Amino acid sequence: GMVWYGMVWYGMVWYGMVWCGVVWCGVVWNGVEWHGMAWHGMAWHGM
Repeated sequence: GMVWYGMVWYGMVWYGMVWCGVVWCGVVWNGVEWHGMAWHGMAWHGM
């Protein structure tokens, strides 16, 4: 019924938020961070 539907929906949303958060923050942000560090390092050493 409604309770089960609410639990499943809440679980999907929560799991989606956590999973997307982990993937987004972990992969994308880490990639941006590493890319920025590498770029900054190249520019720094280039100078």
